[in-house]
Amino acid sequence: MVTSTPTCLAEDIYTGLTGLGPWDPAIAGNSPEPGYPPADFRVVGTLRCERGTDANGMRTIDSVRLVGDMVDVFSSFSADSFRFPDGTYASCVNFGVAPVGFWLVDDTGAAFRPAWPSDTCNLQDGPYFALRELTEVGRSSHPTGLDDRFTTVCEQDSHAASFEPTTVDAAAEAEQREREYGRVAAPTLTLPVDDVDALVLCTYEAPDSEAAPDGGNVIAGTRTVLDRDSSAELVRSIVDAPLAPACDQLSTRVASTELVRPDGSGSTPVSFELDGCRRVAGLGDYRVTPLSLLTVLTNSR
Repeated sequence: MVTSTPTCLAEDIYTGLTGLGPWDPAIAGNSPEPGYPPADFRVVGTLRCERGTDANGMRTIDSVRLVGDMVDVFSSFSADSFRFPDGTYASCVNFGVAPVGFWLVDDTGAAFRPAWPSDTCNLQDGPYFALRELTEVGRSSHPTGLDDRFTTVCEQDSHAASFEPTTVDAAAEAEQREREYGRVAAPTLTLPVDDVDALVLCTYEAPDSEAAPDGGNVIAGTRTVLDRDSSAELVRSIVDAPLAPACDQLSTRVASTELVRPDGSGSTPVSFELDGCRRVAGLGDYRVTPLSLLTVLTNSR
């Protein structure tokens, strides 16, 4: 559906980016569902909705105007989607999330939200690469009244993976797979690295540690916030980290986070053992938790 004006202040976009229901009178009703444009729609630019932070650490919703090779962008969104045949079942490991609010705009200012083409197990990376080539030509910020330092409370372990012991044979098999096939990695859209948003890492006592109540659910954890540059450096370090050796120890402290971009795309959950074998989970086979991350999180109480 084509609308006369694109907006990042629609209720579904605002809520998707902030995680909270709107109480701001500037917020309008829901935006149209993503779809396909009329045949005569002439794309000249885009509008992308992002989370931002002002100089005082308050969260904003940013409307970002981008221009460039619109033919390539339009073509990437026009790609055919692929799905499993009827009656076919498969287990998919990675489930990417498209940007929460993204619009293609024509020369009259009208706009529509394009549907992101999919593969059988994920969203395609083509539109992401086309959008990476665009140039930002304008940005406007809308205050939300939310303090970016306190909008996430570590009350439950929503992203943490379960760490299992690994044998010498299993570790050797992982090394062999990596030699033969290279590193196992999520699709680019699913795994933000250099363009990851500021990370919020929640640290918990492991469920089976003595610190957890009755060996049951994780207790409320501490919270560490990194800026975007530090977040990108951290994600790059875990992507490049070596495979973890065999492990038969149990960790007592675990940190977890979710890798997303400012526009809400991505959604790779990762977890880190802060003691015991000190491994990373979420990027295929277990990897070694970087020393830099251990230093940050073990000093955060």
